[in-house]
Amino acid sequence: MNTKPAIYLLLLFAFFAFSCKTAPKTIGMMPSENSPIPLDAGALGYIFADVQNSRPILESINFNGMNNDKQFQQMLDSTQFAVLATYPPQSPRRYQLVAWGDYPSSRAKVALGASKGWKNVRSVVSKNMYWYNEQQRLSIALNPTQAFMLALREKSAADTSADPFSAAPGVTVPHGFGAFSKDAVFSCWFENPGPFLNQKLQTMGIPFELPAERIFISLFPVNEEQQKEQRYEARLKIQVSSETQARGLATVFNIARSFLSPQADSDDMAAFASILFSKAPVLDGKSLNITTSVLSGRELALLFKVFSL
Repeated sequence: MNTKPAIYLLLLFAFFAFSCKTAPKTIGMMPSENSPIPLDAGALGYIFADVQNSRPILESINFNGMNNDKQFQQMLDSTQFAVLATYPPQSPRRYQLVAWGDYPSSRAKVALGASKGWKNVRSVVSKNMYWYNEQQRLSIALNPTQAFMLALREKSAADTSADPFSAAPGVTVPHGFGAFSKDAVFSCWFENPGPFLNQKLQTMGIPFELPAERIFISLFPVNEEQQKEQRYEARLKIQVSSETQARGLATVFNIARSFLSPQADSDDMAAFASILFSKAPVLDGKSLNITTSVLSGRELALLFKVFSL
């Protein structure tokens, strides 16, 4: 199964004709309390990235070996802000992406029109035109300030709409996420992540289960004297079904911390465990709040590896 991230796919099929441009300095969209975002429901996770201020994180995540590719860097240079929905393995969808930036869309449309396999289709949702590649199961729509993309899974999902535009009003930002992600350069929330996350933890050899109904994650830059690279602090909020369950989970966390000591230079499992259990959790009603130690972009990539599809 093809697991290329959505941003890489968007680069490969649309941004190959783009010249490098400097993105606007102001953020066009940040998550705010109970506001809609232009993505569809049913995703496992919804991710928000201030691309220019989270570059060390994005460049540390392995986009199928494309991190050193010139076109990949040009794509990041052109993008100001992006929101991404990642759908669970049983969904016919893989990713949905909306990005804001400074894009020479006319040139890209000419390139797509001249490329075999791309078909121009009118959106049922927005009535705008988008490009669809049946073989790649990928849809793209572009204008000078926005890019829309939808990646589908295998061809057996032939009856699934390939429309990259979301139906109004989109997905509503959950209560508390706006305040939790304020001033973050990278943030996300995960809906009902327990079954998927616990399977990943088991695969990584971590004997631990999270009965999470929802997880918030926000990353904040940390300025330190004489730092050689930008480092970040991660904050996690794990929401469970009751205060009693939250207290029990806090106890389990503290027991696990006594067995899983930090090993930053060890294998992925040990490094991820050291991130998750670096500090004691703080009870907050039906939630557990966790603040990590200061981490590099490479270490944060391990944090998100467990959520990769």
